Amino acid sequence: MSGSYAGVNAIQLSAVFSCARVIAEGLSQVPCILQRTSPKGGREAATDHPLYDLLARRPNSYQTSFEFREWIALQLALLGNAFVFVSRNARGQPIELIPLPHGSVSVSTPSFGEVLYRLNVVGNPIYEQRNIWHLRGPSMTSFEGLSLQAVAAQAMGLAANLETFGASLFSNGAKPSGMLTTDNELSPEQQKQLSDSWNAQQSGLANAHRTAVMSGGLKFEPVQTNANEAQFIESRRYQTEEICRIMRVNPLMVMQAADSSSYASVEQMFLAHQTHTLNPWYARFEQSAEAALLTNDDIKKGYRVFLDSREMTRGNATDQATYLAHMKQNGFMTTNEGRDFVGLDRFTDPDSDKPMPAANLYGPKSGTPAASDPK
Repeated sequence: MSGSYAGVNAIQLSAVFSCARVIAEGLSQVPCILQRTSPKGGREAATDHPLYDLLARRPNSYQTSFEFREWIALQLALLGNAFVFVSRNARGQPIELIPLPHGSVSVSTPSFGEVLYRLNVVGNPIYEQRNIWHLRGPSMTSFEGLSLQAVAAQAMGLAANLETFGASLFSNGAKPSGMLTTDNELSPEQQKQLSDSWNAQQSGLANAHRTAVMSGGLKFEPVQTNANEAQFIESRRYQTEEICRIMRVNPLMVMQAADSSSYASVEQMFLAHQTHTLNPWYARFEQSAEAALLTNDDIKKGYRVFLDSREMTRGNATDQATYLAHMKQNGFMTTNEGRDFVGLDRFTDPDSDKPMPAANLYGPKSGTPAASDPK
């Protein structure tokens, strides 16, 4: 990944990498389905369309759907842009989706409303939007996303410096540095020789707690500063939360501040994560895929790209059972639809595909409310 501050790449920071993984795995772990409007109403999986397998299973010869979407999400979360080359058949339908590495594509706007993509390879070919699927993160220009490094350089720089400080602190035995003093006059060469000799014998974890022997009137005066006094732990915690704030990830999702949760239950915490972090990324991916990959004819036929996140919000077994019971007794769901919901095989009984509202609520005929009993 490009983009560095204080000599450290953003992805090398544990908080940044953890937040990026939360976003990437959230976008890639749910099924990605191409749907279309069903003649019977509602929507159905468009398994006969070439794009269905590309999104649901294998977008190219070397990636799975999970890996492909994980790559896209990492690019978006860290760099603000992801570029995919779209190979199409004679009918204009995508037949292969090939990720383009970061730095291999340059974006230009030669005229109003026109966006072109130049590949930084031999010949520098230029492609229109038809052949380049450009996914953007939050943008200030409308045609390029903002890089995390560009908008959060100071926050990540401080986090990098804190990690460097911590590594230096503990590599020296978690002890503060000090001063060697003497009443004798020392030449510059003697000072350097003394410093080198002291560091060779006393610095580093391997030399921690060794007994120092000094002669010639030398005295060691430690600097009275430790990690707590330097607010090291608190600063690291705050910078982790700052990075989470920038990347729109709940600190609880990166194992930060788990002892101070204000949520009534783990379920509510995950629902908040779904609502405030993942859903915006889902909408961004779905709408970008539809605009870049579907033809005008596909759109007229009611095709859409759908990330099915219902699995992530089902709750526990008791909640699922209550939900299914209400859906079935009110006629909103058939028995087989309920079995599909929990991953069980469908019944072969034809009645299992018919809505069966509870007779005590709607009367003996399905869908017909019971008449009130005249007094």
